[in-house]
Amino acid sequence: MSHDEGSLREFLERSETPDSPPRILYPIFSTHDNFTFETAMNIAEGVEGELLVLDLLDDNSIHSAETTSIGRKLLQAHIDEDHTVDAHLIVEETDSPLSTAITVAQQRNIQLVVFDEHTPELLGEGIRGDAADQMRKKASCDVVSVTHPRSGASISSVLVPLAGGEHSGLAVVVGGALAAGANAVVELLHVSQAKDDTAQVTELFDTARARLPESVELDTQHLDAPDVAEAIIDESAHYDVTVIGKPTQNRLIEFITGSVTKSVTDASENAVLTVQRGEEGGFSFENR
Repeated sequence: MSHDEGSLREFLERSETPDSPPRILYPIFSTHDNFTFETAMNIAEGVEGELLVLDLLDDNSIHSAETTSIGRKLLQAHIDEDHTVDAHLIVEETDSPLSTAITVAQQRNIQLVVFDEHTPELLGEGIRGDAADQMRKKASCDVVSVTHPRSGASISSVLVPLAGGEHSGLAVVVGGALAAGANAVVELLHVSQAKDDTAQVTELFDTARARLPESVELDTQHLDAPDVAEAIIDESAHYDVTVIGKPTQNRLIEFITGSVTKSVTDASENAVLTVQRGEEGGFSFENR
C-alpha cells in the first residue's frame, strides 16, 4: 500500500484524470476505531480504488498530539505487502467537520463514504436525517455506516440479506468489495415470510451475483420464517459482518414503528454495515 499526506487545499487542487479509480472517503471526527478504518481500506482494495483518510480537527483537538496523528498512525500501522490500495491522508482544521467532509465528497468525485460510530449526531436526526443522510443528499454519493465494530477481529465471512429494496444492490456491492479486500466469503440471504416463488428468489440471487466479479466467493441461502429481522439476527451470529440496506419507508413511520434494519443493527452480535444509495448511485465494481 502506498500513501501520501497533504493539506485539503492541495488535494482539492489536484487535477483529475478520466480513468481515476473509485474513491472511498473515511472521515475521522476527533477519534476513530480501527475496525471501521480496516473496513474502508478493504472496500477500497476490493474495487482497486483510492482511500482518502480525512483527519478533521476542531478547536478542541487542534493542539492534541494524539488527535493530530490519528490518520498518520492508521496508515503507518497498516502499510504492508498484503495491502495494495493507494491511500491519501488529509489533515484539516475546521469548526464544521461534517460540512468539510461533504465538501470534499462533492469536489473530488467520492463514490463511497464510510462513517463510524464517532460521526457527529445532528439535532432532530430521527426525523430530519442523520449525517449519512446529509452526505448522501448533498454530495450525491453512497454511504456506509458501521456499528458494533469488532476490536482486533479479522473478517472472513460477510452476510448480505436481500429483500429487493432500493439499497439492496449497494449492500451486495459493498459486501462483495469488503470480501474481495479481506479475502472473505459472501453469503447472500433471502428470508420469506410467505412462500415465495422459487423462480423469483433465483432471479434475486442471480441479479446480485451479476453485480460482483467471479473472483468473489459467494454462497446463497433462502429461509422461510415468520419474523424476518429475527431470522437475520440469528444468522448474523455465524458471520463477522452483516451488510444491510437502509430502510426505504417514510422516515416518520420508521421513527415510530421501527424497521428490520434497525432491529438487526440493534440486536446483532457482529459488526453491521448499513448502506444507502446516493442520488447518483455511483459505487460499483464497474467503476474500476
